[in-house]
Amino acid sequence: MTGGGGVKPESLKPESLKQRGGEFFRFSLVGLVNTGVDVSVYVIGVTAGLAPALANVIAFSVTNALSYCVNARFTFRRDGGAAAPTSLKGYGAFWAFHLVSLAIATAIVFFLAERIGPFAAKAAAVAVTVFINYGSSAFIVFKPQEKQ
Repeated sequence: MTGGGGVKPESLKPESLKQRGGEFFRFSLVGLVNTGVDVSVYVIGVTAGLAPALANVIAFSVTNALSYCVNARFTFRRDGGAAAPTSLKGYGAFWAFHLVSLAIATAIVFFLAERIGPFAAKAAAVAVTVFINYGSSAFIVFKPQEKQ
């Protein structure tokens, strides 16, 4: 993170949000693939008899590194098409933000699985956490370095 971190007011202007449209579209495509992998691992785990919350943690762990790499190379690529820089520090930040997302998703699954079923609970968790994941990735983890 660079000094100050967070979302700057100019990044919320309509023209800036409009520029992020293609990025969010790519994020959504990557998210669909990652969600497919995540849900597949989750379904396999629940079908094999794992508790829904445990299956959710395993599914998260399987897809996290894939998500970081693909988002760096495809979603948040720089002008000219170069991949966003990756590093252990960057992955650590990505992992940390996604752990927060995992905690929220797991809580949703834990509290809703008995009420609406484990698969509907997973869908609810995905619907909530997509916004957390995009925001942390776009505005913090893969944020372009400011020119000096």
